[in-house]
Amino acid sequence: MGARRSRAGASSTVGRVKRPVQRLIVVALALLLVVPLGAVGLSQLLGPGPEEQAVENPENRPTADPAEQPPRPELPRPEEPAGLTEHDGAGAEATLTYLLESYDYMMSSGDVSVWEGSVDPNCQVCVRFLDNAEVLAEQGGYLVDGAFTVHSTSFEGTGEPPATGTVVAQFTQEESILVDDPSLQANQLSEETGQIIATVAWDGERWRVTDMTIAPPEGEASDAGGATG
Repeated sequence: MGARRSRAGASSTVGRVKRPVQRLIVVALALLLVVPLGAVGLSQLLGPGPEEQAVENPENRPTADPAEQPPRPELPRPEEPAGLTEHDGAGAEATLTYLLESYDYMMSSGDVSVWEGSVDPNCQVCVRFLDNAEVLAEQGGYLVDGAFTVHSTSFEGTGEPPATGTVVAQFTQEESILVDDPSLQANQLSEETGQIIATVAWDGERWRVTDMTIAPPEGEASDAGGATG
């Protein structure tokens, strides 16, 4: 992709790790998030499932003819909604919705600019997504399908107007195919449904996501029996 763009704000201080293909984990969003298992009970979801194991150990997969891989999607770059610069709960909700709805474009194209303006450079989970998208593109890989549907969002803020807050989004991510190495058999990724819980902060011009975790769909009981410290 040529020279990488520097992250906004304090991005120059964020360490970047260039990972070889055998360590690249670009799977359904649910498996990428760093989740406090005791708090949300996702030990079963975040266990080393077949998709993640396959991506981490490409030597275990059959080789493939790159010409026979599913073609890279040609998705249009999503336009930013006007709400991203609104200093209210609706703006915060629009920010997380935009990140989710632009995810499949970012992972299929390697264009991380759709996320860079709306994530804090110190958000480790966010930077991991950006790194994975760039490394995937450098290796000639891409994601097929995997679009998100955001069913509902809610916001709780601190201050008036709010300077920080939490956005919760109920989502479904459609099944997808990850071509992480065109010379190897592609990975089949299943549909995921759940809640994204994002902390956000107003930077003076727009909302930025400062952290993200994932929880089971609303109404589902936790498997962990309550939160832990």
